[in-house]
Parts: sequence; C-alpha cells; structure tokens
Amino acid sequence: MNNWLSAASTAGSGSRSSNLAGDESNAPDFEAIPRDKTGGRAAAVLSLYEADLTNRPAAQCIDWVTSEMRLNRKLRQFAYSIAAEVEDRRPELDRQLNGYSRRSPMSETLPVIRNILRIALAEMDLFPKTSTAVIISEAVKLSQMFDTQGSGRYVNGVLGALVRDGARD
Repeated sequence: MNNWLSAASTAGSGSRSSNLAGDESNAPDFEAIPRDKTGGRAAAVLSLYEADLTNRPAAQCIDWVTSEMRLNRKLRQFAYSIAAEVEDRRPELDRQLNGYSRRSPMSETLPVIRNILRIALAEMDLFPKTSTAVIISEAVKLSQMFDTQGSGRYVNGVLGALVRDGARD
C-alpha cells in the first residue's frame, strides 16, 4: 500500500474530496486492507483521521469508511465502538499519551499516528480480554501500513511505556 495518508494530510482540511475520497493518488487502497480485526482497527483509524481533517463527527466518517471497505456487520461494530470511545475520551486519552511521548505532544504528532495511539489505548479499556501484546502489535502494524517514517518504533515505545507504568495490567 502506498503512503496515501502523508499525501492526504498535506492536501488540507476542507471537503472530503481533499483527503480520503480525493483523487486516486491520495485515496486509500481499501482492497489492500484486511477484512479482519486489523481491518476494523484500520477503519477506526481512517475514520478518526478523516474526522480530524474535516471536523466531522467520527460516526459520520466511519459509516463512509466501513462502507467503502465493505466490512461485515461485526467488524463495522468493532470499528465503530473503538472510534466512538476515542471521540468520547479524546482529551483524556491525549493527556495520558502526552505523558509517554518523548517526541512531541499529541497535538503535534502526525494525525494518523496520534489516532493509532488513541485507538490502542481505547481498545485496552474497551476490550480487557484482548492481550495487551496483541493490541500493541496491531498498533505497530497499522503505523507501518499507514506511515513510512519509521513510526512503528515510536508507537511501540509509547504504548510499551504506558503498559510498563501500569496503565494496563
């Protein structure tokens, strides 16, 4: 998958046509995203990213993204629950993540990476039976899927430090 998010993030924050649903070079390759829980997490990230860029509610964005991805009902619900949790708790999640980010505050972190970190933290709270290692691994996988700047190490470091300090047992 090409790094369409980096190109889209420079396009501005106007209409949807200037980012996710824009021209083919900036549009996500929805076919390349798996149709499993990784895809559900990716849909949540894409929706929150779209919401950040357009100031639309994430719920509005998730409907479009999950439809474009052709996710089944179960994965749509999974993606929606994570995105809604992030939207409801964004300031709290950012405060928590800011304490572990050595690079910069969440407000200055790339939107896609910021949202990957947020969904990982939200998923830890929403789905306590899911292994922390799995959630962190999925977050690293998403960062590698959507960003070419070597952000996997950063995502792993922030989430690992959070877990080591007892944010999740």
